[in-house]
Parts: sequence; C-alpha cells; structure tokens
Amino acid sequence: MNQFSQIDNRLKILAKEIGAILETKVGRHSINGVDVPKEKLALRQIQWVDGPIGKAIIINQNFENGILDSPNWDFFNIAWLQEGKTPAKGRPFWNKCLLKNIAFKIIESEIDQLVKMSLENLNAINKTDLK
Repeated sequence: MNQFSQIDNRLKILAKEIGAILETKVGRHSINGVDVPKEKLALRQIQWVDGPIGKAIIINQNFENGILDSPNWDFFNIAWLQEGKTPAKGRPFWNKCLLKNIAFKIIESEIDQLVKMSLENLNAINKTDLK
C-alpha cells in the first residue's frame, strides 16, 4: 500500500489551490548527507514560486545514521532565493522542521494542522529571512 494514500488527496488539493507542483519523485536526492537511491525514496514535495522566493513543503523519510529503511519521517518547510526552477547549493535559504523522526501515522492524523502551519510559515517569509 502507498504510504501516502491517506493524505495524497489533501496534498493534491493544496497544490492546486496555491498553484504549486506536487512532486512524488526526484532524480537524485541526498537527505541528511545520505545519497538515497530513487527506488528507496518515498516523498511528497509541494513546490511553488512566490515572487523571488521558491517555497516548498516536504515530507520524507528520516535517513539519519544512514538507515535507508527507516520507519520514521520528517515534515519540513523550506524557502530559497529563486534563480531558475530548482534550489541550488549556495543560495540563501530558510528552513523549519515541523516534525522530525516521527511515525507516519502522526503526519496522517495532523495533516490539516501541518498544512495550515506550513502556509503560515511560508507566507510570512521574505528575502531578509533567507540566510
């Protein structure tokens, strides 16, 4: 069963409401310094551009300590100075972790509150917040 089956519809609705893209796969990805093979990577990333700032809500497995089959998840927000379509190393950015290293069922049960908090966080970001 798809890990995201209980929340995918909520994420699709949010992406449509804010004119964002819902990413379910990425080519190459490094999390916490661990290169994760794409067949092991389960994630949801809602990404959009607001003026000069790129913004994203990201849900992915927690791969701390290099454990690729971790049962735990992270939910975080990021913003970056937009130059092109994707964030790149060296660009000013901001991030906030809302949940770290927790069971996925917590994300499922709190998805509406997490989305609300994420939008509040990201809507308040301006260029001076990016470091």
